Amino acid sequence: MQVNKLFRNAILVLAALGFSHGASAGEAENRLKPLLEKLGYAEGKLPVPKPAMGNYVDAIPVGKILYLSSAGPQTPAGDFVKGRVPDQVNMEAAETAVQLACVRQLARIKVAVGDLDQVKRIVFLRVKVRTVEGFNDLTKLSDGCSAMLVTAFGEAGKHTRTGEGYVALPFGLTSEIEMTVELK
Repeated sequence: MQVNKLFRNAILVLAALGFSHGASAGEAENRLKPLLEKLGYAEGKLPVPKPAMGNYVDAIPVGKILYLSSAGPQTPAGDFVKGRVPDQVNMEAAETAVQLACVRQLARIKVAVGDLDQVKRIVFLRVKVRTVEGFNDLTKLSDGCSAMLVTAFGEAGKHTRTGEGYVALPFGLTSEIEMTVELK
């Protein structure tokens, strides 16, 4: 679709110019800096997200609500985390994968609205994890993203949430996160 192509091209141009989707980090992003550094993001900055890979968009605002498409876990090096929990991906690596997917959503929010400080509240979080049949430790995996959102937004980061186990996710990803956000 033309809009998706324009969005993809705009992101690529901005990335080539060294644009980090904002002149400076706001308060919410500054609170994330230590966690982003721990996850391997240079200088604790949110990454420039790669645009959607299909006939959809990453984010759509409807009034003051921002709906975000699913985001999978992408490392700072650009690789996607793949595999099934816990037989192919251990719990520690799966927790990191969920956090990486959460970082991608935060980066998408920043691209969509210009600054994480435009978030009034995180409304809903759906954490999808590729697991073996019978795996039931989804809450522990979901907590990593929830904690990150509370770190960034304080009380406004507390949200409703669903953690779900799947036998398959697109491209063999370990996890995906969907999010709904209320804007100021």
